[in-house]
Amino acid sequence: MTSVSEIKVAVVGLGPMGRGIARVFARAGAEVAVLDADQQASARGLELALRESDDPPALRAASSVADALSGAALLIEAIVEAPEAKAALLHEVRAVAPAGLIVASNTSSLSIGELGASYGDPERVVGMHFFNPPERMRLVEIVRGPQTSEEVLDAARAWVTELGKTPVLCEDSPNFIVNRICRPLYYEAQLLATQGVQPAVVDAVARGALGHRMGPLELLDFVGLHTHLGSSETALREFGDPRYRPIPRTRALVRAGATGRAAGRGWYDHASASPREAVAAAIRQRSRSGRRLSMLGPGRDLHLVNRQLRDVVEPDLTLALYSCPGSCDADDTHEVRELVLRGARVVIDSSHPGWLEALPPGVGWIRLHTLHETPFAEVVCDREADIGAPPPVEEILGAIGCASVEVPALPGLVADRLMNTMANEAMLVVEEGTAGAQAVDIAMRLGMNHPLGPLEYVERVGEQLVLAGLRGMLDGFGDPRYRPTQLLVRRAARERRRGVPSLTDRSLRLPI
Repeated sequence: MTSVSEIKVAVVGLGPMGRGIARVFARAGAEVAVLDADQQASARGLELALRESDDPPALRAASSVADALSGAALLIEAIVEAPEAKAALLHEVRAVAPAGLIVASNTSSLSIGELGASYGDPERVVGMHFFNPPERMRLVEIVRGPQTSEEVLDAARAWVTELGKTPVLCEDSPNFIVNRICRPLYYEAQLLATQGVQPAVVDAVARGALGHRMGPLELLDFVGLHTHLGSSETALREFGDPRYRPIPRTRALVRAGATGRAAGRGWYDHASASPREAVAAAIRQRSRSGRRLSMLGPGRDLHLVNRQLRDVVEPDLTLALYSCPGSCDADDTHEVRELVLRGARVVIDSSHPGWLEALPPGVGWIRLHTLHETPFAEVVCDREADIGAPPPVEEILGAIGCASVEVPALPGLVADRLMNTMANEAMLVVEEGTAGAQAVDIAMRLGMNHPLGPLEYVERVGEQLVLAGLRGMLDGFGDPRYRPTQLLVRRAARERRRGVPSLTDRSLRLPI
């Protein structure tokens, strides 16, 4: 296999992605020619590509497609995400392509099979999807079209590895891995905002509870709502499944020109405060009070993995956190009422929608997240449902030293709603054969900087808990968007048959 340092590469399309990809290959030793719509655009793109770098690599502006392809082993097209434009370019490339040319598309969502057909030699066409910014992001999705040859796949993976990046292989499917699995993250974040949750609260939970570096609504504003809307419409058209339908509020924002940060307004008003400032203002921070609390319920053991929480838990105290993250059944409500009758000050820890009606008077409601080092809580305060935060909530959060935000009593609340729907989509990607489980987790950690891949999360908390969360949202909303994948249902059944404890399991309940 010829190494990167020994090949000539043509990069067509000199937007931010094309410029970054060209620099990545040039720094790895490849001879790189760049080309845009015309000579003037190519010269301007080359100037930007060099100006944006403190250590500009050697790049050459080509005068034509034929000039760019002279002696090239690899073409990377990074032009506008429009099928007609890409097809026209590939027809032109085919007419002058040197023997053995590999044609790679940086598309984030379009069919590699269709691009291969447009090129006329589909065995030589592969997806090579870099992430923005290409010089910093380690992930590259290598997308196999229906007729892409093994030789081409091997070359693409080897070159990406030589660039110092991590290739993950996936089959040709709309949105591939990362953008596909992130669809429900974005959809649910937008729906939460339309259901009365402030955008800054949604993003604060994604950061504090899930460990995301950027909240989903902040990220949508950064990328551009028009870009996301177009991708959503493609997903709905390709899959024909209502779970991929775009969010009407987003369509309205785009029609009004409020497309995000570049326009000054999207989900945030960027003129009044940055998303990070808004998120910081939404979070209430606490220092540890020195109090102690007792913990009961099936979620107890998951929380006690966290050292900060383990340090403040003692048995038989009257300040009690009852943890049942995926359930609200007769046993749960009976045990909580028994605690209250015995004089305990009680807070439940759950995102199950049943507590909207079952919550006893004087009992607080939170969802505590302890998978990461620093605990974070969603505190249910809902004026419409007449649910407030009684004193035991503050006592428990002070004992833990826990940051929090206030959220309404919606099924799944925020973090579990975001995480469980992402995990469900990841299961679907594996079920369909689009990508393997390991590829999914690597792609999400490297492509989105998430601390846990979605299937790693499922392994951590168990299929039964994720399934219970989805079924609770399906019952609470009545929306098929939350229907569990059959792979998840079957694996949850396997867990039960093997006697794997669940956080909804009766046998985990502690005597009181």
